[in-house]
Amino acid sequence: MKFLGPFQAFAERVLDAVSKGGLSGPERVKLNHLLERTGKRNVILAKGILTALDAGGADKKTIERFGQMLDAANQRIMSDKPPFTKKDEAELAAIFRSASISGKTTKRFTRNIDELLAEQINESIRGRHRVSIGLLKKKAVQFEEREKKKVSA
Repeated sequence: MKFLGPFQAFAERVLDAVSKGGLSGPERVKLNHLLERTGKRNVILAKGILTALDAGGADKKTIERFGQMLDAANQRIMSDKPPFTKKDEAELAAIFRSASISGKTTKRFTRNIDELLAEQINESIRGRHRVSIGLLKKKAVQFEEREKKKVSA
C-alpha cells in the first residue's frame, strides 16, 4: 500500500537508513510490513475519528481547533512531554462527547496519540484525504423519514 505525504516520506527515510545501516533482507521486509501496518492503522483511525466528529455535528471551527490541538501535541511529543495538557484533555473530551464518542475512547486516544497519527489526522483535516460520509447521512435521514411515516400512519 502506498501512502502519501509525511508518512510516505518518513517510511522511505527509515527504510533508506536501514538499508545503509546493513540490516539484513528479511529484517528489512519485517520493518517494511510494520511501517505499512502502522500507516494503514493511522489512516483508519484518522478517518474514523473525523467521521465520528462529522457525524456528531462538529462544525468547521471545532475541526480546525482539533487540528491545532494535534499540532501542539506533536510539538510536546517531540520535546519529550505528554501530548496533551489537562486543559487540552478536557477540551478534547468535550469535543468528543459532543460527537457521542465515549469517555473511554477519549482517554485511550489521548494516551496513545503519536506524531505519525497526529500528522495523518491533520492531513485529513486539511482536505488532502478528506473523508466523505454522505452515505451515513443519507441513511440517517431515510431512517428518520420512515419513523415519521410510521408515527403518522
